[in-house]
Amino acid sequence: MNGSYGRAATGLTNDASFAANAGAAKAGADGEVKTAAILDGFSLKAAILHDLRVPIPGFKANIDHVVVSGKRVLIIDTKVWKPGFYWSLFGANRRGTERIAHTEKDLGYIQQSLITHLRGTGAIVSTPHLAIWSSRKTSDPSIWLLRVPNAKLLRGEALLGFVKGFIGKQAADPIITRKLMELCVKKSKPAAAASFGPRELADDADPFATPAPRFTRPAGGPNPF
Repeated sequence: MNGSYGRAATGLTNDASFAANAGAAKAGADGEVKTAAILDGFSLKAAILHDLRVPIPGFKANIDHVVVSGKRVLIIDTKVWKPGFYWSLFGANRRGTERIAHTEKDLGYIQQSLITHLRGTGAIVSTPHLAIWSSRKTSDPSIWLLRVPNAKLLRGEALLGFVKGFIGKQAADPIITRKLMELCVKKSKPAAAASFGPRELADDADPFATPAPRFTRPAGGPNPF
């Protein structure tokens, strides 16, 4: 059941209250649209889902993107961060000398919530991967020494190759895909687009960043890969 389902940044379009400010919301949207554009290029080979609610009652955070290949489920959340040197020591995360406490939160609940939601389907759910984009064109965040509990980090520019290596020859399992489609956030009203999964991490964007235009692709659209 390959194809592209949902729309990137729908959650923030419906409710931007968790963004630090309007600039952060726009920059977050820019990052999600960049990630979506890459992932949707694989929609003939896998199921690509955008903006899913975390299946925990009363929980407002969303998961930005999920890729399903066979029975394997890859969780990808997008971050737009300021340039700088990010590093971890004794459980504390910093950018330069500044403490970045919101990056220290354990993201294991995302994986566990999807495992519970997909119980009985045989799904193999990955550790969440954070795709990190820079909020500025001049330089990138350095993240090689940064650790986020129960998450793996990769630069946005490396996302295409990473996903290409993840996708196998089997089509997306239809039962798993339909169960995940139940979580896709529905658009409730027109507004500007916006940002990432656990929204607690979406407050480090450049308020002067300009959002990219929305990207959409039909499920049967051309695939460059």
